[in-house]
Amino acid sequence: MFFYDQQGAAPATESNFMYKVYGWMCAALAVTAVTSFIVVSSPAVMGFVFKPAVLLGLMIGSFALVIALSSMIRKLSFAAACMMFFVYAVVLGMMLATIFLVYTEGSIYSTFIVTSGMFGTMAIYGAFTRSDLTTVGNYAIMALWGLILSMIVNIFLQSQQFDFVISLAGVGIFVLLTAVDAQKIKALGQQLIADRQTMDKVALLCALTLYLDFINLFLFLLRLMGQRKD
Repeated sequence: MFFYDQQGAAPATESNFMYKVYGWMCAALAVTAVTSFIVVSSPAVMGFVFKPAVLLGLMIGSFALVIALSSMIRKLSFAAACMMFFVYAVVLGMMLATIFLVYTEGSIYSTFIVTSGMFGTMAIYGAFTRSDLTTVGNYAIMALWGLILSMIVNIFLQSQQFDFVISLAGVGIFVLLTAVDAQKIKALGQQLIADRQTMDKVALLCALTLYLDFINLFLFLLRLMGQRKD
């Protein structure tokens, strides 16, 4: 997270910053959705992408892109940061295409709509509540680490009941993180006065945070609501 000491940010600056953040987030979601559709629409592409070695490479590449973009954002040009951002959206779209093999299309689309409603509600709440969500965010991050550990343990246990509890916890955690991140981003927009390129790069990084909140919320909801194919 970046903070700037200059004061007296004009309301228009804050609004422009928020528009950029949510605009980039929506663009990334669109790229991910289109990429997934292209993969599942082509048997040849699907056969290549769904090879274990390719999926593993995509997973490693996605982690590398997030780490690189987050750690190098100040050194990267906006064009380079933008390219990495959308490459990540494409890579994630390729991996998420696997959900079309497991769940019916109708349940995927309905879950996406529910996710959009929940995400939008919590983002609005986080942006406009007067309550300080910092403590909530700290607890949510700790719970997230516990969730990751639980998911690893359940790989070996293969417990459906435990998986259900994990999915419920995942939805709750990312609902909270959506509100917390929305509040942090609004606070950043109120403090930020910089040149256009710096603002754009910070907005891109904030968009990545909200994009990941949305994707994870969607996946955990899909585990609860998704209708599996026979």
